[in-house]
Amino acid sequence: MDPIQPSAHVEVDLNRRYVYVDDAACELLGYGRDELLQMKIDDISAPSGAHVPPMFQLYSDKGELHGIFALRRKDGDIIRIRFESAIRDGRYLAEWTHWEKWNPDAA
Repeated sequence: MDPIQPSAHVEVDLNRRYVYVDDAACELLGYGRDELLQMKIDDISAPSGAHVPPMFQLYSDKGELHGIFALRRKDGDIIRIRFESAIRDGRYLAEWTHWEKWNPDAA
C-alpha cells in the first residue's frame, strides 16, 4: 500500500453520513467536498454497502476500529484504504493513512 500524504481525515455522524472530509479525502476519491458531504459511508463502500451497518455498530460499541476498507472512487475504480478510527467527544473520526488500487475479481 502507498502512503496517503498528507493522510486523509473524515468524520461521519450516527447515520454514517460524512459531515467532514478534508482535501486529501476528496482528492483520493475524486469527489468534490459538497458531493461527499451528501453521501454516507454505505454509498461509496465496495463492493456494496451491505457490510457497513454491522461494522459501524462494532465501531460504535468499541469506540474505535482500524483495518482495511474498500471504497469506490467517483471514476468507478475500487481502492482499499488502511484506516484508524476513534470516537472522540461523541465525534466519529477516521484517518486514512495508506491506499492501493484493488480489483476484487482478481483477489
